[in-house]
Amino acid sequence: MPMPTALPFIENNMEHFTLEEIDVHDNEAYLQFGTWSYTIGKPVITWSDGMYLLFGYDPVQDKPALLVNHDLYYSHMFPEDIERAKKINASFNEYPGRYGWEFRIRDRQGRIKTLETNARIIRDNKGALLRVVGTTRDITDLRSYQEGLEGKIMELNRSNKELEEFAYIASHDLQEPLRKFNTFGERLHMKYADVLGDDGNFYLSRMMAAAGVMRALIENLLEYSRVTGSNHEFLKVSLDDIVKQVVSNQDLRIEEAGAAVVIENELPEIEAIASQMHQLFNNLLSNAIKFRRKDVKSQITISARKMQPGELSRWPLLQKKQVLRIEVKDNGIGFDQSDAQRIFQIFQRLHGKAEYEGTGIGLSICKRIVEMHNGIIYAEGRPDEGASFIILLPETR
Repeated sequence: MPMPTALPFIENNMEHFTLEEIDVHDNEAYLQFGTWSYTIGKPVITWSDGMYLLFGYDPVQDKPALLVNHDLYYSHMFPEDIERAKKINASFNEYPGRYGWEFRIRDRQGRIKTLETNARIIRDNKGALLRVVGTTRDITDLRSYQEGLEGKIMELNRSNKELEEFAYIASHDLQEPLRKFNTFGERLHMKYADVLGDDGNFYLSRMMAAAGVMRALIENLLEYSRVTGSNHEFLKVSLDDIVKQVVSNQDLRIEEAGAAVVIENELPEIEAIASQMHQLFNNLLSNAIKFRRKDVKSQITISARKMQPGELSRWPLLQKKQVLRIEVKDNGIGFDQSDAQRIFQIFQRLHGKAEYEGTGIGLSICKRIVEMHNGIIYAEGRPDEGASFIILLPETR
């Protein structure tokens, strides 16, 4: 934080203060705040030296000649804030105990500042108003930072929305020429397979396979762009029902892979987007089935438990919430822990397309879904020892 420009007033007049007073002046100058008090019915307001500094005055030289009252405030304030100040001053009796507000001033040197005041109302035993005491601080830099941050957030949201719309439109528009490509490719194979010969049919099959990969990419891109759409409703959903439905839907794949899926305990209800929870578990289960070891019976375990507050120290934004920890664990090929972040990046693959099918978007979609629910997903793994995907989800929005 920059030192206030009025600080030299203090430094040049140290001989006027005791050591205890110097500490107070230094603190107020450095932290850019001051204290004040106003006795009801009195014509003046008492300022600490920090208040003089905030308004651009020398607390030593200007204090004797300066009359601090409401008119002095008004002379520095912006017109739209003056009316608010007058209403506050006229309605002290309406405040139960405390109040706070912000206003802008132009100090004695012409600098525009945003000040924040917090005040306390003091009454006698019968409730009659006696005094108002408060603290005022300079929040110009803070508000400037917040406005800049809000502007960047708005720009980022706009940019993200445009990218999502572009991804959806581009992917959707690519579907039609791809359908024609497939249709004419199939007709070519049916009518002219004998004419094309072995080489021609081989090239045609490669083209059709490439078209299939492109179709999968387009469909996954559409899914990815839909995740952060605005037409989603958060409702109370049973994760236990969703997981059992996902397992049932993939029953054939599970049987073909010779895998065993174990749900260790009943999963609770949370506030979530049901379709996205279905997609999340579907992707994670598909991932565990796909990356199994050929010589080991695949074992996939799904478990959940509520986290204790002490376990959330790594995630400050989750510390005041009821958080569910969900783990999808397998004994498959695993991965090197140094790749734990990379696997969630879009189109990132740790293995060749010939080894394992897929587009490299599934886990990216998982990450986006969890973030949409204000949660966290991370992975732990070791080569040839399996992988665990841990999801931390708030139970309520």
